[in-house]
Amino acid sequence: MTLEHLDTVIAFVVILAGVSLLVTIFTQTISGLLGLRGTNLLWGIETLLKELDPNLAEHAKTIAGKILHHALVSDSTLSGAGRWATRWTLASAIRKDELLEILHMLARAAPSQTGAQTPTTWQGALAKALDQFDSGAAESVLKAAPEIKKLFPNDAAKAQQVIDQMMTSAEHLSGSINQWFASMMDRVSQRFTVHTRIWTIVFSVLVAFALHLDALKLLNQLSSDAELRSRLVSSADALTKKADEILVTSNNAPAEVYVEAMKKLIADHPKELAGVEQPSGFTDLAGGKAWLAAKLEAAKIGGAEQWIKEYESLVPQAALRTAADNLQSILNDKLKFQLIPDPYPKPWYNYWTPSWLHLWGVLASAALLSLGAPFWFNALKTLTNLRPAVARKEQQERQASEQT
Repeated sequence: MTLEHLDTVIAFVVILAGVSLLVTIFTQTISGLLGLRGTNLLWGIETLLKELDPNLAEHAKTIAGKILHHALVSDSTLSGAGRWATRWTLASAIRKDELLEILHMLARAAPSQTGAQTPTTWQGALAKALDQFDSGAAESVLKAAPEIKKLFPNDAAKAQQVIDQMMTSAEHLSGSINQWFASMMDRVSQRFTVHTRIWTIVFSVLVAFALHLDALKLLNQLSSDAELRSRLVSSADALTKKADEILVTSNNAPAEVYVEAMKKLIADHPKELAGVEQPSGFTDLAGGKAWLAAKLEAAKIGGAEQWIKEYESLVPQAALRTAADNLQSILNDKLKFQLIPDPYPKPWYNYWTPSWLHLWGVLASAALLSLGAPFWFNALKTLTNLRPAVARKEQQERQASEQT
C-alpha cells in the first residue's frame, strides 16, 4: 500500500467518522426523548417480578413502575412532575439493595388485608409475596437469633436490626432477586443496546439519503483530488478530539464538561442553590461531587445525595451539548468539505434515474454509517498511527532507488 492509497482511505474514514457523529447525536437525542434507559429497566424489573413469583404477574408492571418512580431512586430532573412525564421520571439505574429496600417500603405501606381494600391489589399482592419465607433459611435465622443477641449485649436495637436483615434474606422473593438480579440487569443492558442499534441504523439511512452521501463517488473524488485528501488527513486529529467529547461517558469527559454540568445544575435551581458559588477547582466527576458536597454543607442546604445524583445525570448531557455546539465548524470550516449538496438535488427520485450506481453508493454509505461512530474513530486512530510507518517505508524505498 502506497502513502497515497493510505491517505485516500484515511480521508474517506474521516468523512464517515464526521457524519457518524451526527448519527450519534441523533441517536442519543432520541434515546433521551423516549427514555430508553428507564423503559428498558422497567421491562427488566417487571420481568424479574413476574418470573420469580407468578402470583405477582398481574401486578408486576404496576409494582415496577412504583419502584422506578420512587423519589429515592428516580434520578430524573423531572421527578415529581406529574403523570405527563411518566416515561422521563423512571430511574435509569438501580442497585440490588435499593430494589429490595423499596419493595419492603412499598409492602409496609400496604393496606390491611382485612380492610375495605382486598388483597388482590398490587400492594396486598406484594405484601403477601414478601411474607413467604424459605422454611430452611428462616429456621436457621431463628436458631441463630440468641447468639446474635449475645454479640450486642448492650444494644438490643442493633441486634434486632441484624436479625431483621437476615430474615429478609430468608424471604423467598428477596432470595430469588438476590440470585437473578445480576443476570436480569445484563438482559436489560443488552435490550437497551439493541434499541440504540436500531435507531443508529435508522438515522444512518436517513442521513445518508438526506446528504446524498455516495460512498463510490466519494472514494473516486478523494483518489483524484490531492488537495482535498491532504486537508482531510490533516484534520483527523481535530475530529478525533471532538469524537472523544461526543462519545463521552461520565468517567472520561474532558475537564470543562464537569464544570459546565455544575453551572447548569446551579442555573436550573437558582433559589434552592442560591448559596452555592460559581464552580471551579475540579477536573473530574469525583472532584465535582466532592466540591458540591462541601458547598452544600457550607451553605447548609439539605438533600446533598439528591443534588449529587442530579449533577451526575447532567454530566453526559453537558458533554454532548458542548461537543455538538462546535461540531459544525469541524465538519465544514476545518474539513472544508461540502456535506450537503449545493444545489440540493430535487426531486430525489429523478436524481437517481440517470445513474443507478448513485443509489447503491448511498446505500453503501448507510451501511457503513450503521457500524457506529466508535468503530470509525477506532479505525481512524489505527490508520493515523499506521501512516508514519508507511511514509517512512516509502521514503526509504525512494532513497534506495535514488542510490542505485
